[in-house]
Amino acid sequence: MDNLRVFASSKNWIDVRSVETLKKITHFKGVKSVVGLPDLSVGLVPNGMAVLSEDRVYPHLIGGDIGCGMSLFEVPIKAKKIKVERFAKHLAKLDSLDDIELDLPELGYNLGTIGKGNHFAELHLVNEVQDKKLFKQLELGKESLYTLIHSGSRAFGQLIFDRVSGKYEPSVGLSEKEAEEYLKEYDRAIEYAKLSRAEIAKRLLKAIKLEPNIKEVSDTAHNSITKTKDGWLHRKGATPTNRGAVIIAGSRGSLSYLVMPTNSTKKSNYSLAHGAGRKWERSSAEAKLRNHYSKADLCRTNIGSRVICSDSKLLYEEAPQAYKNIDVVIEDLVEAGLATVVATFRPILTYKE
Repeated sequence: MDNLRVFASSKNWIDVRSVETLKKITHFKGVKSVVGLPDLSVGLVPNGMAVLSEDRVYPHLIGGDIGCGMSLFEVPIKAKKIKVERFAKHLAKLDSLDDIELDLPELGYNLGTIGKGNHFAELHLVNEVQDKKLFKQLELGKESLYTLIHSGSRAFGQLIFDRVSGKYEPSVGLSEKEAEEYLKEYDRAIEYAKLSRAEIAKRLLKAIKLEPNIKEVSDTAHNSITKTKDGWLHRKGATPTNRGAVIIAGSRGSLSYLVMPTNSTKKSNYSLAHGAGRKWERSSAEAKLRNHYSKADLCRTNIGSRVICSDSKLLYEEAPQAYKNIDVVIEDLVEAGLATVVATFRPILTYKE
């Protein structure tokens, strides 16, 4: 199929159902090309895909969590002040990060909150610098503390999607004229999600008794619709390559990668993976793990990081075992000539609600 390409090696784990869904999308009206990335995972609309259409807009391809993305922030703190157990004790006392008060702008309900599912707030340390030149150019500190935030537009974006959902044929989409009102509201949701990730990072730091000072290293929305010179580019769980260095998250029990996109990403619809991608669907993960791991087992990962999550069901649904191997995902990107690894980051504490 000329307009479908999947970037995944034989070492990767790709569910055939997700590829079949991508094949169906290639037949949507006006669709020019469909790309599956190495983190491709099954769903009504697969995560890990980038769809380019000539003149049609498909809101359901990105869904209600408009602007969902990843933000990596550097925190100016001396290494001796990084006390994981102390941080964990502070977070364990919280019912939610909502308990931390900040002066937030009036942009919408739930601003500065993480949300459920695979969303999280994490503390990271640099594990290894693989490209010293790029790392230096980015002016990053090897001994710094970092926060990695994964969240989106929450109910704000969902309401925007709900207004248009069901008002068009899924395989036909909307014309540019028909999509005008949706796209105006979409822009607000993108702004909301970006601002919200920064506020989550500040709340996280304030909760663990650190000054909420942050320096943005990378911020990208991986659920987005962008007008390009080639048409409308829909990304669902796909990281854009025109924002400089970007963070690609592993599971909470593996490394995350800071990578620099190459100049050869046109073949991937100017997109990279956004994370490891699910191996098991959320509905089956708990059943597969419940008899093998206790809640206490899942609160500390194989790499020694701590997990704070009061929702037992979510602990199982989002366990590292439910995700693909991030190292293979990154290797596939590098071997395809799409990205260069700048550095790896090791989580020390994950907070989920």
